[in-house]
Amino acid sequence: MTHQLIKLVSAFFFSVMAISAVQGQNASQSDREYWVHTLLKIADPVLSNLSKDQLRKNIPVGRSSSAKASSREFVTHMESVGRTIAGIAPWLELGPDKTAEGKLRDKYIKMVCKGLKNSVDPHADDYFNSTATRQILVNSAFLIQGLLQAPTQLWGNLDDKTQQRLIEQWKSTRTMKPGNNNWLLFSAMVECGLKSFGNEWNFEVIEKAISSHEQWYKGDGVYGDGENFHLDYYNSYVIHPMLLQVLKVVVKYDSSYQILLDKEWKRFVRYAEIQERMIAPDGSYPVLGRSVSYRSAAFQVLGASALFHQLPSSLKAGQVRGAMTAMLKRLFEQPGTFDKNGWLTIGVCGEQPELGDSYLSTPCVYLCSLGFLPLGLPADDVFWTAPLSPWTSIKAFSGEEFHIDKFMKP
Repeated sequence: MTHQLIKLVSAFFFSVMAISAVQGQNASQSDREYWVHTLLKIADPVLSNLSKDQLRKNIPVGRSSSAKASSREFVTHMESVGRTIAGIAPWLELGPDKTAEGKLRDKYIKMVCKGLKNSVDPHADDYFNSTATRQILVNSAFLIQGLLQAPTQLWGNLDDKTQQRLIEQWKSTRTMKPGNNNWLLFSAMVECGLKSFGNEWNFEVIEKAISSHEQWYKGDGVYGDGENFHLDYYNSYVIHPMLLQVLKVVVKYDSSYQILLDKEWKRFVRYAEIQERMIAPDGSYPVLGRSVSYRSAAFQVLGASALFHQLPSSLKAGQVRGAMTAMLKRLFEQPGTFDKNGWLTIGVCGEQPELGDSYLSTPCVYLCSLGFLPLGLPADDVFWTAPLSPWTSIKAFSGEEFHIDKFMKP
């Protein structure tokens, strides 16, 4: 009797969720519209203010209750830019068209390009002083991550002077020594950007990042953040996405690295499989480790696997879309997640300043944009058109049949 009741309750829950998603349209259309609306709600304050040369003036530099006064307060507005562009870039690369969504893309492509011009103009209020802080290395890495995903619509639409100024800014980060952890990938990403857009690189920096992470691999799709293993989401925030991107660039110039790229793909896909299982029926997930205020960026690898058509065979597109949509709604519909002016606050679900780390300010939390990568798939892709279906946690806790989890062999 109890077993049947659990199944009925679960079935009812999923039906309500699905009906809510439809809202008078088919579920795939509604989901995509919701994703676009939410991403733009997040990104617009950053991109519109940067395009108007008013980001430094208007973005709140809120700090967590545990944070100390910072010497980088006057440049921290910059920390929202690379992160936001990295998340929105795949969607923008689809380009303008005559649809309502295509017209929105046209608007934001122009906005990003105007904003990037301001960011490297020494006479602009929003100029990123490349000697002010090591955070310019982090911002550059995330910005390059985005530009590599939108070479036509973003990099290709920048004027020559802006392109050259960006390249010079990236070169300036070479004096900034990264920590012996995930920061090695920031330096490697910069070198990949310089090679891709400026035709030069310091390959030793890239080689160190790749070899170090190979040594730090712990098994079953998970890397250490440095020599030690940390139970947090940095495998998704930084490590897997940037390592994969670095290897994809390197293979273009040295095919001997294909073996490592193939190995990373297997690890990447395994980690995506793990991530899908972490999303509960209500869209919540374990709050583990530092930087939890990056919110949906915790599932960047799962979204990227969908974007690259590399979802594990155990997962259907409709269940991944359902799980990620539930996660996004859980995070971004909570009162307090946005302040009265539309800026994100520090927290996981709402405003929770006690969850901010000592190094974190409000601009940093825009890394959550990386939770929206599947929007880089066109509207007719199977990710958006597949029927909505229960994800693993719904099946598991309603007595339904589901795939047993298996570790990945070395």
